[in-house]
Amino acid sequence: MFKNYLKTALRNLGRQGTSTVINLSGLTLGITCSLVLFLLVRHMSSFDDFHSKADRIYRVVYQSNGNRGKNYTPGVSAVLPDAFRLDFPEAEQVVFTSYRSDATVIIPQQNGNPKLYEEKAGIVYTQSNYFKVFDQPILTGNKTTPLDDPNTVAISRRSALKYFGTEDVLGQVVKFDDREFRITAVITNPPKNTDFPFDLMLSYVTIKKTNEENGWNGTWSDEQCYFLLKEHESISSVESKMQAFTDKYKGADNRDEPLFTVQPLRQIHFDDRYGTYTYATASKGVLVAMSAIAIILVLTACINFVNLATAEAIKRSKEVGIRKALGSTRAQLIRQFLGETSIVALISSMVSIAFAQLSLTFLNPFLKLELSFDVLHDPALWAYLIGVTVVVAMFSGLYPAFVVSAYNPALALKNLISNKNSSGYNLRRALVVGQFVISQFFIFGTIVLVDQMDYFKSKDLGFNKDAIVVVPIPHQEAPPKAGELEKMRTLRDELLRSAGVVGASLNSTPPSSGSVSNTSFEIEGKSEFFGTQVKQIDGNYIDLYEMKIIAGENVADLDTAQNFVVNEQFCHTVGYTPEEIIGKEIKIWGKRLPVKGVVKDFHTVSLRDPIEATIMFNRLRGYESLSIKVNVSQATAVIDKLKPMWEHSYPQDIFAYQFLDQQLRDFYEIEERMSVLLGIFSSIAILIGCLGLFGLATFLSNQKTKEIGVRKVLGASVESIVILFTKEYIKLIGIGFLISAPLAWYIMNQFLQEFTYRIEIGPGIFVIGLVTTLLIAMMTVGYKSFKSATVNPAQSLRSE
Repeated sequence: MFKNYLKTALRNLGRQGTSTVINLSGLTLGITCSLVLFLLVRHMSSFDDFHSKADRIYRVVYQSNGNRGKNYTPGVSAVLPDAFRLDFPEAEQVVFTSYRSDATVIIPQQNGNPKLYEEKAGIVYTQSNYFKVFDQPILTGNKTTPLDDPNTVAISRRSALKYFGTEDVLGQVVKFDDREFRITAVITNPPKNTDFPFDLMLSYVTIKKTNEENGWNGTWSDEQCYFLLKEHESISSVESKMQAFTDKYKGADNRDEPLFTVQPLRQIHFDDRYGTYTYATASKGVLVAMSAIAIILVLTACINFVNLATAEAIKRSKEVGIRKALGSTRAQLIRQFLGETSIVALISSMVSIAFAQLSLTFLNPFLKLELSFDVLHDPALWAYLIGVTVVVAMFSGLYPAFVVSAYNPALALKNLISNKNSSGYNLRRALVVGQFVISQFFIFGTIVLVDQMDYFKSKDLGFNKDAIVVVPIPHQEAPPKAGELEKMRTLRDELLRSAGVVGASLNSTPPSSGSVSNTSFEIEGKSEFFGTQVKQIDGNYIDLYEMKIIAGENVADLDTAQNFVVNEQFCHTVGYTPEEIIGKEIKIWGKRLPVKGVVKDFHTVSLRDPIEATIMFNRLRGYESLSIKVNVSQATAVIDKLKPMWEHSYPQDIFAYQFLDQQLRDFYEIEERMSVLLGIFSSIAILIGCLGLFGLATFLSNQKTKEIGVRKVLGASVESIVILFTKEYIKLIGIGFLISAPLAWYIMNQFLQEFTYRIEIGPGIFVIGLVTTLLIAMMTVGYKSFKSATVNPAQSLRSE
């Protein structure tokens, strides 16, 4: 029996060549996209899930009042961990991590110059009990107290091979921040799905004393505290005491209303309020959206299958009638038709494996990931693939099987079952509307994302970002030696005398930066405290970035602050006009100095966030960046000349630079990738829909071959026949538009709420989306209709 079913199924699939190819193509595209999205969602959901004690690991985070609501930071004071150990006996282990991104590591050489390595993933100062909290096993060396002594380091296997060419590196020396560290342990490489990308772990005790000098007032986002809850303790017990702990060390009457809270390890990667050491988070909303897109694309392909299967069912009405007359039961017929569907679904799934593997070769570099498609050794992937195949086979085949198997044998044998009076007709119309809803939603979403990206690129930021090269200045943790700070100014002044250099400025950061310094201040005439961002600048900064001074004047080019320049938002925050604030004294970082000037507002971070109060002043010790405005035609020559000058000043660091406009584009890297991905998925959804429409149009034109011939004999024009075929689809597109437009408007508006500065979703977006859908559908259906309408009526009337 099974053999007979299989032969019949293969024969029927071969006979219905066009429909089979369309169904295979659509299902393959849908399943391929769903497989890729499954790998993406699984990867993003798995961050730090591999730690055996993940359910008991928490991070202490900090929140306080700002000028515009709550401020959130994962950073805590360096003195907090010791206090936390004493006040919270519920914690089994407490560990502190002090991270340094973009670090330069030096490997001394006995003969010759030392080797320099730029560690983009950064390094971390931490403690031995890190290995008791997190799963990064020690392979060789001191497995109990590897970081208890000053100037010791645990190094990953890959770094050992990179630096020394061997894993036998115990006792070797690496140099960082002008200090030498002896290797005491070799640890496993950090996996890709972790927010703790540590290859080098330096002993925190080396810098602990210096680091704690600022007490409870010093907070840096890259210095964080984690603890391991004891097995039989409740986290609610810790949470209930956090307010008292905060009041004890930060003051019960603190105007900022600070609060230390706890954050579970499993939530860290999905909470963009606090961030991670990889500077990347993935909101739960993004994961839900990606999962929904995977389902929608498979659903679109299934809709094609159901549409074509129910349309083709008329052709098989006589076959059903004969089988029923010869004694076949409805259950047997259902099994036969489901078998045909299952074969198509299985073939599609197998082909999808190859396509998904191929797509990863392009997707991994684009997303900067290393997703792998290991079908043989990934049971979860097999389970997903089998599940998708079964669901697709059932969803695509169940309804058509029930429709066909229900035909009355007497009517079927007399050929009295028509396409329009069959039970699948209205379903097909509903499913076509569903496809148009999906396609138009993707089109609307893509247009909104692209418009928002264009808005980011074109919005005036309040400063000039063009033709500016940003070069990091090495920031030394240890106190600077005599002459170290003066090297910065010497380098800048030498550059200013170079051809092709329009201007140069020493500063802490460019006007817009991912690195932000915040502090509180007092101002003359006001009794309360306020918060502000801080930028440390030289006298060239404001002119180089072409900021507009609207009151007062610029700071002088000095090494230490004599006065301040603030932005308009600073004035609004404290309640003074730009003219009134000139001369007012501000107390900040122990200095009390007057305001000398006010600049027009400029964006200090991405357009997701509002413009904040900002204060700027001279401080040579705080300069970590050199901004160089170049003549565009001489940019390469300037960089070629800058490199040896920079290396002469900083021989133990690696020269690096980036154009500021590229840095600013990196702010929106995730959204840029999302817009590209959504564009790809939109194209695939539209392509799948077009395959279905083309198949339906082909089927209907074949069904109406004689009708077309009769109409042409009676004088109907080609245009009238094309309109007759396409007007039904125009109605369905209109219905789809009425459903998808408000849905897209609501969802994309929710997405845009993440940005303080955003586009407005106007009617033009929906007009473009509707016209695009109409053009695509009419090109698909119109092509087949036109081809059928231009056939010689003599041939049409002879058609059987």
